[in-house]
Amino acid sequence: MTLLKEFVDIRPGLAMAGRGAGAQPGDWMVRVVDSADIVDDRLHMDGLRNVLIRQSVRTAAHLLEPWDILVTARSPSVKVALVPPGASRTVASTTLLVVRTADAGTGLAHFLWYYLTSSHGRAEVAARYTTTTIPTLSARALGEVPVVVPPPRDLPRFADLVEASTASRDAALEAVHARHDVVRDSVISAIAATDREVG
Repeated sequence: MTLLKEFVDIRPGLAMAGRGAGAQPGDWMVRVVDSADIVDDRLHMDGLRNVLIRQSVRTAAHLLEPWDILVTARSPSVKVALVPPGASRTVASTTLLVVRTADAGTGLAHFLWYYLTSSHGRAEVAARYTTTTIPTLSARALGEVPVVVPPPRDLPRFADLVEASTASRDAALEAVHARHDVVRDSVISAIAATDREVG
């Protein structure tokens, strides 16, 4: 059993108020991910807000990379998401913590997302929130989460498993929505037809 902080980098999102690096106005447009943009442990890229900030070494250091893991730092519940490959010029807000592995291509990031979204992993994270009006999680506290990491040779399989299960889930949800639309439209059409007959 090892602690999360022993093999990943954990940092807060970009501060955009006060003296934060993202508080200086500029002409560099970035997209900002907030905790509300994570739904069902998936990052929803549509609808991210755009902000204009000053480009600098400090702000550029906060750009998200593919397969970064986002964990809610200020939220009544634990939410975790993987950053998809298409997230260019995007930063996380201070409502999130960014977890980065040394090499995203190994499958470790996928495994950690799988672990942190499990009931066991989620409970370990939740136990480290401070009890304030809005529960808060620090980077230091998240780093204390114990994790059992599989051997390196097994990690690529987790990446394949996560990608396959995500694709399967998306297909199933799409089918559910399609069936819902068909049933709804059929019911409305039948009611409209009956109304025309009565009229």
